[in-house]
Amino acid sequence: MMEDTKTKVFSEAGEIKFLTPENCVFSLSPNSFLMAEINGEEKERVYLFRAFPHDMLDKFITVTDADKNEKGIIKDINVFPEEIRKVLTRDLERRYFIPKILEISSLEEKFGNSYWNIKTDVGERVITVIDTFKNILRIGDDRAIVIDEHGNRYEIESLSHLDKKSMRRIELFL
Repeated sequence: MMEDTKTKVFSEAGEIKFLTPENCVFSLSPNSFLMAEINGEEKERVYLFRAFPHDMLDKFITVTDADKNEKGIIKDINVFPEEIRKVLTRDLERRYFIPKILEISSLEEKFGNSYWNIKTDVGERVITVIDTFKNILRIGDDRAIVIDEHGNRYEIESLSHLDKKSMRRIELFL
């Protein structure tokens, strides 16, 4: 009997709960926190995480509670009504805010760290990258993510579209 209970628990733990407009109602709290009522259970604050944050921005979104327990996965936010899609998209954009590097004005390397002056789509920034070779991540052939000393991420959408001076400054680290 005990073995049957264990099997059932592990079987249920392995099941993926997909969230749809039929079984999940999203809303905002008075303080603009994302809330969800899942399968008729009491509303609670939830957090969204992209399973594929670089490739599938609107698909396979994990929904967790405050203790990081997975409540389910949204296969595609586009199945939700427009008003809810906007709420979900806004929440994801806030979590995954990544300025785009448009130009690298200067880049100096000292003792494995690098000091950058960059122009981004949200203004000029001065950043420090610790262990530069480790914290520039190539995504495919033409994209890269730069992670600064504080864990902030910056995206170079297209290495081939960088100006020649910017490319010369970064190519050693690619």
